[in-house]
Amino acid sequence: MQPFAYVAYTAKGQRRTGTLVADSEKAAFDALKAQGLMASEIEARADTGPNRTARRGARLDADERALFTRQMAVLLAADLPVEKALDAVIESDGSKAMQAFAAQLKAATLEGYPLSDAIETSRAGFAPYYASSLRAGEGSGELAAVFGGLADYLEAQGANRAEIATALVYPGFVAAVSLVVCAILVTTVAPELVGMFEVTGQPLPGITRTVLAVSGWIETHWIGLSAALVAAVLAVVAAWRVPSSRDRMRRAGLKVPVFGRLKRMAIAAQYLRTLSVVLGSRQTALNAATGAAEVVDVSTHRAEADAVVTAVRQGESLGAALRRLPILPPVALQLIRVGEDSARLAPMAERAAILVETWLANDRKRLAAILDPVLMMVVGGFVLIVVLAVLLPIFDLQSAVMQ
Repeated sequence: MQPFAYVAYTAKGQRRTGTLVADSEKAAFDALKAQGLMASEIEARADTGPNRTARRGARLDADERALFTRQMAVLLAADLPVEKALDAVIESDGSKAMQAFAAQLKAATLEGYPLSDAIETSRAGFAPYYASSLRAGEGSGELAAVFGGLADYLEAQGANRAEIATALVYPGFVAAVSLVVCAILVTTVAPELVGMFEVTGQPLPGITRTVLAVSGWIETHWIGLSAALVAAVLAVVAAWRVPSSRDRMRRAGLKVPVFGRLKRMAIAAQYLRTLSVVLGSRQTALNAATGAAEVVDVSTHRAEADAVVTAVRQGESLGAALRRLPILPPVALQLIRVGEDSARLAPMAERAAILVETWLANDRKRLAAILDPVLMMVVGGFVLIVVLAVLLPIFDLQSAVMQ
């Protein structure tokens, strides 16, 4: 089975596009004909099997990943088999990228690959914990519940991102307009003042000379500055693609005040969420620790997470083993130990994950609330400097004329 992208027309001449799965191009043509469509273009997509490294999967954005996960959760909860659920996603009103992604997954599952393996190798942008959680759900027969938990988590992440972005829209707009106004003042008004002062022989105020010097230097070297900026961006992108450099950048990011703390809390939240999802799929503590370790993307903390797996494999309790992972807050460890003692490990792990996720969301909101006035103050200070650089010479000229 293979996905095919098609362009077809109805009997009334209406154009239809989409993706379907068939054994061959002829089978795809016959399937469209059975639907009352006349195909004008049929193009085979790249093979989607997990062992085919040359494939090119459809890339989904964060909202599309959350929507796909929610659709699968609802469809599987209605007792539809995976293939039928993917058919429903393909036939839905979602984006073409999501339809193509669902078609690729269906092609892989019809070839005998597990859905988790197909998603893991799809390059659609899903985090490692996503496939790990689905793999556990496939093993326990609780795939719909796992999709539901993942959908809740992805939707909560999307809501947090949207809230932060919304909070920064107004100051960002004000900053952009202010910079444009300042640029106009510096490039048009200020040079006229310089000419007037040269005629009168009056010295320019110090702040005006400084602003004009900076403006002149930027105007002279703007090509070099632009090239340096582009080179810096390309260097960062290239370094990010190298695993060792990417890990160093992540470790360096953990040392940044405020943002480093948020990153550590995000790692802890992801770890606990994966732990709770796998445990909720009726998997063992060892499988849960192994799946959760896969989501840790910083080498230092990954080594600590692997040490937790080793300790659990050697017979240590999960609550005791998690003490080797210092990014987890003490209250989360306490909840997990209580869960072990009361035989309610999965619910207590989920409660710990929700607790840390709530802390993370609140900290992000506070940061967004602080960034708003800080950004406004920085922009206001810059505007004040430029305005003073323009107004002070005018006041000096006025004083000279009155004398």
